Amino acid sequence: MSADLASRLRALAQDHHSGRLDLATYRKLRAPLLDSLQLHGRGIDEMAVTQPRSLGRAAGTLPPRTRTPAAAAPAASAATRTTRRPRIIVASLSLVLITAAAAAAWWAFQRPTPEEQVAADSVAPASPVRDIVVPFVQRADWSDARIAELNVALLELGEQQIGAVAGEPWFQRFVDDLRKRFKEQQALVQTPLTAHSSPLAALAVTVGLDLNSPDSAIRITSTESPASSESAPSMPTAPAPEEIPSEPPTPRAAQVDVDTSAPKPNTASAAVTKVASTSSPATASTTHPDTCRPELIRSRRPFCQDTLPSGGSGPQLALIPAGEFDMGSTADPTEQPIHRVTIREPFAISVHEVSQAEFRAFCDDTDRSCATQPWSGDDFPVVNVSWQDARAYVEWLSSATGYRYRLPTEAQWEYAARAGQSRLVPGGDALSPTDAHYSMLTTLTAPAPRSQKFNDNAFRLLHTLGNLREWVEDGWIDNFTGAPSDGAAVNSSADGMRVARGGSYADSSTKLRLSLREGLPPDTRDALTGFRVLREVR
Repeated sequence: MSADLASRLRALAQDHHSGRLDLATYRKLRAPLLDSLQLHGRGIDEMAVTQPRSLGRAAGTLPPRTRTPAAAAPAASAATRTTRRPRIIVASLSLVLITAAAAAAWWAFQRPTPEEQVAADSVAPASPVRDIVVPFVQRADWSDARIAELNVALLELGEQQIGAVAGEPWFQRFVDDLRKRFKEQQALVQTPLTAHSSPLAALAVTVGLDLNSPDSAIRITSTESPASSESAPSMPTAPAPEEIPSEPPTPRAAQVDVDTSAPKPNTASAAVTKVASTSSPATASTTHPDTCRPELIRSRRPFCQDTLPSGGSGPQLALIPAGEFDMGSTADPTEQPIHRVTIREPFAISVHEVSQAEFRAFCDDTDRSCATQPWSGDDFPVVNVSWQDARAYVEWLSSATGYRYRLPTEAQWEYAARAGQSRLVPGGDALSPTDAHYSMLTTLTAPAPRSQKFNDNAFRLLHTLGNLREWVEDGWIDNFTGAPSDGAAVNSSADGMRVARGGSYADSSTKLRLSLREGLPPDTRDALTGFRVLREVR
């Protein structure tokens, strides 16, 4: 057999083993090569294979022995040896090549085919991760949409569930394929892929690959089961939403400029100051996984919650997509002119106003004296907090969790409160009792506790209208003339006034609207004002 023929057989076997050829195609292409090999083998037998003399004479293939004259014997013997030697060498080489090809073909058939491997994966021990990964592999659809769906599903299961199957052969094959595809995609672009710019990179991060060193081992360690791993961080739980917002805008990876904490130097002299959110928050004593991932925005549970060093949980957050909206209204001069605002980055904002229990954890940890609360109950929103108190809380929360918390800007607050609504109130132009907790027939004397969940908006936020008016980051300006169009905070106010949004339980329906804004001294502490927090999404 020629070296070319052997090489072609090996190439076919490798293509079949790697999945580039299915079994039927492989056998169809191999058949003529094997036929050629058999024909070639018969030619060699006829030309070069030396048969035993007794067998040759019995079969009549050797001529009868004749006596050679003594003088001619040496010359005849030398000529015979010279003729036979090349034929024997050719035959030996051919047999070696035939053996090698047969071994390669045997090895290829011993290794499971892709179809056989899929069948084996299908009967692997059941697990939530296997139930979504194996069908994904079987579909062989690596489009961005399918990858994003898989990533969201894995994020919902959490690192514990992934770690439980990290040592399984089927999962390792999936990770190897993912690693290969990521490296191929990275080779096609000049800038490094990130979880924000590439669904494939986001999936790689979720399963534990290091994007800077994709060939290294995954960072998620194998565990026997989710229940047996006490040290593995757990994913937050959240109530299942009753409805899903319709197609929010896809988050982009641009960097948003916002106002951050007070200790940062203010380098702008203009009335509208933008402070980039590039500084890292103080590192928490215990590092926990980032559960506020933008991939969760389109999931059934777009919620996240950070863990405090004490083991408790921070405020429950809802993930808000990037997008655009018309800010303001014609209802009051302070809300004019209506202007287009672009929120370039997704963010997370607390589902409720900060509660008494959540604020007490801050007071206890910092040895701070908490203000007396008019109502007793951990799930009531905290009141009697000034703008400075709210700022101190978000700075502590940033330090405790290792993630950047702050007050929302006025534009971010209105964007989250509207949740796609362009009218004055959630239901249109007339406020209904299910839209807010407010004073209807008589003036209310207390806000609603968290247990009263009746007015959530399309972003799953509760009590954005009524209940408590909420501090935001911005300084007060009389109207929106010259207001920033990128969602940044306004950091100017000659008298130091700050903005509160949303109205309170003591307000009537004639006052409440999504565009309502009030200016208050930053040291205001009363029973009508609280706040909610914003967490930046990386």
